[in-house]
Amino acid sequence: MKHPFMVYAMVFSGTFLVTVLLVPIFRWCARRLDIVDRPSAKRKIHKEPIPYLGGVPFYICFLGTVLFIELFYPQFSQDSFYPMAFVGTIIVLMGLYDDVSDMSSLKKLILELALGVVLFFWGFKTMEMAHPLGGTWHVGWLAIVVTPLWIAGIINAVNFSDGMDGLAGGLVFICALSIFIISLKSNQIVSCILMVYLMGTTAGFLVYNFHPASVFMGDAGALFLGFILGTSTLIEQQKGVAVIALAAPMVVMAIPFLDTALSFYRRMLRAREGKFFMPDRDHLHHRLLDLGLTQRQVVLSMYYVSAFMGLMAFIVSGVPGTYAFLALVLAAMAILFGVVVLRFIEGLANHHD
Repeated sequence: MKHPFMVYAMVFSGTFLVTVLLVPIFRWCARRLDIVDRPSAKRKIHKEPIPYLGGVPFYICFLGTVLFIELFYPQFSQDSFYPMAFVGTIIVLMGLYDDVSDMSSLKKLILELALGVVLFFWGFKTMEMAHPLGGTWHVGWLAIVVTPLWIAGIINAVNFSDGMDGLAGGLVFICALSIFIISLKSNQIVSCILMVYLMGTTAGFLVYNFHPASVFMGDAGALFLGFILGTSTLIEQQKGVAVIALAAPMVVMAIPFLDTALSFYRRMLRAREGKFFMPDRDHLHHRLLDLGLTQRQVVLSMYYVSAFMGLMAFIVSGVPGTYAFLALVLAAMAILFGVVVLRFIEGLANHHD
């Protein structure tokens, strides 16, 4: 089947324009309802209260995309869209509750994992995982563990990156663009449509969110973006397509994944003090900011790294298993080297102080 490039263009332009139009409305609503992010915590970067709810248009645009495909291009419709919309609604409501009442991290994680299990029984699962030396592993019953962990992992990777103007939205855009190019080559039309939706709505949001931001996506937006990104990589799995869907976002989102892993490690160290779920100001973007970079410099540098990792994902998708494994090893080594250099520079800065 040939790629419907006109559909891709309409989904991108439609979601972009709708987001550009809706964000100011939700920004106004957030101010009227006093749903704002006040810079009270030490880890906050902004100086003035910034309204939330900027991410709600992501949800509206997703529903609009599903409706558009169903009405005008039903040949590209998927049964999977409806459980995504249903569970996505719960995700958005959870995020809105957190934006208003500050829901605990433990409750959010439990709900994310529970929804992942629900999606597993709804057909969102991967029974095959790529073998580093070629071929695949059949994970069997472990799929019920892998699926919710994968979805929760992507959700939290996006959410943790939402700590600086334009960072989360830009990283999701780059990841979606990378997966779109890979899906285009692999003739995965449904993945292309979903990635174009993500690109359009995040690009529209960045109009207002790039530094200096006038609105934040909030947990409602960050959790929903992570949810769509995580579940959309599992749709093609149901159709028996080669196991590339999981590898691409893992490579492109390597920095947020690393940040999430380091955050989990720091929380484990604090667990003895009963502070496992207490947030901190040691995320990678915070540390780069502390070294003297401006917000724009930090965000653009992380865009650059993610774009490079997107190129690596594209290379991995087109080479034999052994070479793909070597490329992944090189990418991991490059990231670890960057972390070591960052620690070294921080040490010099602290010694100088």
